[in-house]
Amino acid sequence: MSTLSDIQSEIAALPPNLRAEVLDFVRFVKQRHGLPAAPVDVAAAQDAGDSAFFQALESVGFVGCIETDEQLGTTYKNRLDFSSKYVAQP
Repeated sequence: MSTLSDIQSEIAALPPNLRAEVLDFVRFVKQRHGLPAAPVDVAAAQDAGDSAFFQALESVGFVGCIETDEQLGTTYKNRLDFSSKYVAQP
């Protein structure tokens, strides 16, 4: 069996939402290496089970968000790591 057919059979066994995640990863790898992106197939994106709103966000390059409790505005310092943003002073 070839690598391509192995990949296709593994992806075919995934649920639609995970297939969409694999596609997103492939697009990321192509972008990272400067390869041209393939045209987006709108019908295939709808099969992935994503809402139209989510598809629109992805099409404009929305990066994402985090999932947490509703008190993030007051607890964000406990949730986020800012250690790389500053250098400790002696």
